[in-house]
Amino acid sequence: MLVMLAPSFDGSNDAYARLVKATGMLAYDLKSRLKPGVWGVVRSLGDEEQAQELARRLLAEGLPALIVPREVAHDPNRRIVTIRALELGSDHLVLHLREREMAVPFGALTCIVRGEVHTGQVPSRAVSPSSATFRAVAPSTGDVQVFRESVSASNFDAYAAADLHFATVLWLARLDARSFDFSTLGLASESPASDLDQLVDVLSERSGVRVDRGVRASSVVSALTQMQGAMARAGGASQAPRSKESASDERFDPYSRVIGEAERLLAQARKVA
Repeated sequence: MLVMLAPSFDGSNDAYARLVKATGMLAYDLKSRLKPGVWGVVRSLGDEEQAQELARRLLAEGLPALIVPREVAHDPNRRIVTIRALELGSDHLVLHLREREMAVPFGALTCIVRGEVHTGQVPSRAVSPSSATFRAVAPSTGDVQVFRESVSASNFDAYAAADLHFATVLWLARLDARSFDFSTLGLASESPASDLDQLVDVLSERSGVRVDRGVRASSVVSALTQMQGAMARAGGASQAPRSKESASDERFDPYSRVIGEAERLLAQARKVA
């Protein structure tokens, strides 16, 4: 279970002091993983009762905590469907899927996750070596060759994307800046990424939902990476299926799913309150 803090966490000294009281963790550790304005993971716990108890302590201290199941990151029901275009109505948007169109009221949107999708093979980071294994500053011919091979092996493509998450369905709609048709919306600059940002801002304004741009700053990514590594060592993890036209991203895709679920649960909690 991922015990998380919402972006409304203000990052004040008092807030960190209350975090220390609720968790028993060091302030330095908490400040390194929990930043104001982005979702962060306080702890990843395998025991649901422990996670519930920690969340209760955090809430008792007035901290915006909630729990997201770790399985959400690779849930096969949370498919990523790339859409080619959309239409903006007065109170709804129309998604152009591969085989049909779907009208969605703006009120069904829960959040938009904006980031960069990486495709291709990126080698896993090795465990940090001890000082005894450090090489000399002047590399040998063999060292240079190993470096060149490692660089070529880490080549990958990247593109700007935005994921639309909904309250009524688990699958999410991806706007791929490379293939999305911005011209139908009157957007046709020289930069697809810029067009995407303009569209995301319009969708956010009309729907009133938050745009998450925290993938580079949030501790959610590192928590999910560690979790995926542990699951792989234990025997592998099932990957959520996606549309055929795009490859997966081992970092952004799980992050987007978790943020989408966190925002959905947060919206539900606000309605109950």
